[in-house]
Amino acid sequence: METLATARRRPHLVLAAAVLALAYSAITGVTQPQPAAAAAKFTQPISNVVWEAGKTYSIVWTDGTPGTQSLRLMKGQATALQQVAQIATVDGASGTYEWTVPADLPTDNTYAIALGTPPDVGYTGQFTITGHETGALSSVGERPPAPAPAPVPATP
Repeated sequence: METLATARRRPHLVLAAAVLALAYSAITGVTQPQPAAAAAKFTQPISNVVWEAGKTYSIVWTDGTPGTQSLRLMKGQATALQQVAQIATVDGASGTYEWTVPADLPTDNTYAIALGTPPDVGYTGQFTITGHETGALSSVGERPPAPAPAPVPATP
């Protein structure tokens, strides 16, 4: 590595380095090192919120990377989330998306939403989606009664 004293003895090297830096900037358009893209930060849904299948909710985030980004529904342990579905393709800088939760999703409290591409992926905290499951137990632990049979018309 050259010191200031060494550089003074070799001004042609300093000039050559400056010319190369200027040429690189002119060709690439990069004038300084670019920071890595930041992962989006979600404000909705928040951790532990409960969303109902079949209803529409706002997914809200800040600091999303501009351009086409995948908004995905994830599920599982926080350290091993698996994609359940692609919610939409959005502009990462838009900051919001109105989503109707699919009515056929099963109830689970390990859902999360992801936005971005690795390594710059932002995640919501885990939240619950309550689904509409057939034959589900009622709040008191009993199955709902079967519907009454239709009346049989009398024959003349």
